[in-house]
Amino acid sequence: MINFALGLLAIFLVIILYIKFSAVQRLEQDYRKLLKEAEETIGSYVYELKEENEAFLSKLKERQTVVKELEGSTGEYSFDKKEPEITQDDINSLLSESIDAASMDNNKKAIAFEDLNTYEQVAILIEEGYTMEEIAKKLNKGKTEIELLWKIRQ
Repeated sequence: MINFALGLLAIFLVIILYIKFSAVQRLEQDYRKLLKEAEETIGSYVYELKEENEAFLSKLKERQTVVKELEGSTGEYSFDKKEPEITQDDINSLLSESIDAASMDNNKKAIAFEDLNTYEQVAILIEEGYTMEEIAKKLNKGKTEIELLWKIRQ
C-alpha cells in the first residue's frame, strides 16, 4: 500500500514538473518573440534614421554647391554683413509704440471688465490673485455671495 501511494505521489510530481516545464518553455518562446520584435523595431528605426541623415547630407551638399556658385558669380558672398546701427530715435519710437499699445490694452481691459457679469468678474479677480474679502470689497458684494459664486464655478 505504501509503495502504491509513493508511486502515485511520484507520478503526480512528474506531472506537475512536466506542466511547470512546459509553462517555462512557453514563456521562453514568448520572450524570444518579444526580443525579436524589439530588435526589428530598433533596426527599422536605425534604418530610417540613416536614410534621413543621408537625405540631410545630400541637401547640405546641394546648398553648399549653390553657395559656391553664388560666390563665384558675384565675386564675394558673405554672411557677415553688418546691420545698420540703431539710433536713439529708433529706440524712442519703439518705446512710444509699446507704451501706446500697453495703454490701449489696459483701456480695453477696464472697459471689458465693467461690462462683464459678476460671475465672470469674480473669476478674473481670483485668477489675478485677490482674496475673497478683497473681491467682495471691490465688487461691493458680500463675502458669502462671492464664495458661493466661486464654488459654483468650480
